[in-house]
Amino acid sequence: MAKSRIPIPPYARLIVLLAIGLALFLMAAFMVLQPPDGLTANPIHWRAIGQTSPAIWVSLGTGFLAYLISAWVWSLKPSHLPAILFAASGLMTLGFCFSAVGFDLALDLTMRQFMLFANTNALTAATFGIIMPCLFLIYPNRLPGWKLLSAVVVLGFGGWTLFSMFGPVQDFDAVQRITFFEMLVIVAVVGWQVWASREDPRLRAIAIWLGVSTLLGAGAFISLVAAPITFGHPPVIEEKIAFAFFLVIYVGLAVGILRYRLFDLGAWAYRLTFYVSAACVLIILDLALVSFLALDQGQAIGVSLLVVALAYLPLRDLVWHRLLKPKRRNDDELFQRVLDAALKPTSRERAESWEDLLVSHFRPLQSVPIQPDGDLAYIDTEGLSLYVPAAGDASALLLQYPDDGRALFSPEDVALARQLTKLLKYAKESRDAYDRGASEERTRIARDIHDNIGAQLMRALHSERTDRKDTMIRETLADLRDVINNAQSQSLPLDDVLADLRAETAERLEPHQIDLVWTLESGAGITLPPAKVHALRSFIREAASNTIKHASAQNLFVEIDVAEEETVLRIRDDGKGFAANTALFGHGLGNMKVRVESMGGQLELKSDETGTELTAQIPVHAGPTQAATV
Repeated sequence: MAKSRIPIPPYARLIVLLAIGLALFLMAAFMVLQPPDGLTANPIHWRAIGQTSPAIWVSLGTGFLAYLISAWVWSLKPSHLPAILFAASGLMTLGFCFSAVGFDLALDLTMRQFMLFANTNALTAATFGIIMPCLFLIYPNRLPGWKLLSAVVVLGFGGWTLFSMFGPVQDFDAVQRITFFEMLVIVAVVGWQVWASREDPRLRAIAIWLGVSTLLGAGAFISLVAAPITFGHPPVIEEKIAFAFFLVIYVGLAVGILRYRLFDLGAWAYRLTFYVSAACVLIILDLALVSFLALDQGQAIGVSLLVVALAYLPLRDLVWHRLLKPKRRNDDELFQRVLDAALKPTSRERAESWEDLLVSHFRPLQSVPIQPDGDLAYIDTEGLSLYVPAAGDASALLLQYPDDGRALFSPEDVALARQLTKLLKYAKESRDAYDRGASEERTRIARDIHDNIGAQLMRALHSERTDRKDTMIRETLADLRDVINNAQSQSLPLDDVLADLRAETAERLEPHQIDLVWTLESGAGITLPPAKVHALRSFIREAASNTIKHASAQNLFVEIDVAEEETVLRIRDDGKGFAANTALFGHGLGNMKVRVESMGGQLELKSDETGTELTAQIPVHAGPTQAATV
């Protein structure tokens, strides 16, 4: 039976490596602080930190941080070959940074001790220069022939280093030349990676980021230290201080290997390049002004800052917006297309128009409908995909490979997708509200035509006098215009309205030998808004129509009680009645119920063999509410 391996969590690996690195750092610091007269554990006899060179602490800090960054990445990906090489390079950086302080110790070292520091420094520096090209040969792409090229790097630089250090003629100065050419190889391999990754947006983003960070870190070290020494000149800055440039490489590699926010790496590479360039321009201008124009240091730095602010920074923005940012439609056109999509006549056309908008703007190679996965857009698969939530009549979409497969989605794309989705939802809600309003208006017109216009046409139909018939038809046309315009005039006197309605109702009942008994209890000077007058008129007309058509009644009783807070309208006949508990609300009764409830009132129906009674209670001051469903 095979033994199961106990998994070691990343934090455990990191703690162990951190303890080792911290112990080595403390040992190196202990050696740096030792006095000239020999080793001592008593801090009283140690040198003060101010008595030591700042370059020593820069070198120690650089080595420790490089080791810590690489150890952290390896702890997260212990079986990942690039992470393993990265961790090995961090260990080598710790080695040559820590061993470099051996040349500045106050202790009187023996030749053997001095050679131990020198050999360690040379071997770890050369090994660092061997590991880094091998790392870039396999990450982010495995370049063609990477195995053979790695062997050439190891054997070539390794053999050159060993021969220079342990050959017949020892030449420790050759280590600087070896380092110079190793740095050139690193830059060349990174450039190859950028070219080889041009077809894959993710790998290209990593390669560009690594290229920029390596070019800045290695390039600075080459130009300030390695190149001058190689060609027989003193370094521009002290070598131990120049070690700090390697931290740029380590931070860049850590971000690249962990594939952190790949969709932002392009913008980060741009910013890093231009910020460093701004610093270089500032330094060069300052040196030129001091050297050639004989300005003092304060004047030179002031003029340099002015030139950078007025010339360099605008140029930087121009390059970014004109060359690096993709050209896409402006916001006004996008928002117009969103509104056009929301206002298409059918749901299918709205969904297709929305997808066409997204595809034409982001230019993905694929647009795939998927199941909803949240209400907000987000980036997926390291920037290759953009999830767009369902909106309106459109399903959720997964856009893949933007800009025809040449780029990654960015946080700006996410923000825009969220803004467009929000606008589409708002436009859909506005459209739905408009559709509901139009539907309710059509229902109101149909109800009013049924209740009022139909009743008045029936009244005209049964009129025996031609002149009266013409008058009724003209009144019907006026009522029809009132129905269409919804009668938005001022409040009408209740007495006038009821007097006209009483005469109209009696005239309608007379041809059918039905007597009208009209009872009104109301105060003087009461007015009602047009909507309630219309509802009252329609209610009485429809009740009269039902009595004429269905009741076979001899009398119709209309009782109206208008109080301060409520109007009670009771209409009953002495006809044959019907089973009220099984009656269905057709257009007539249904319209009456909807009309009363739309005014905030209640309708009650009673019917038996002695007749039918309708009672409506309508609040005087309540406004119209949404019509009930019949």
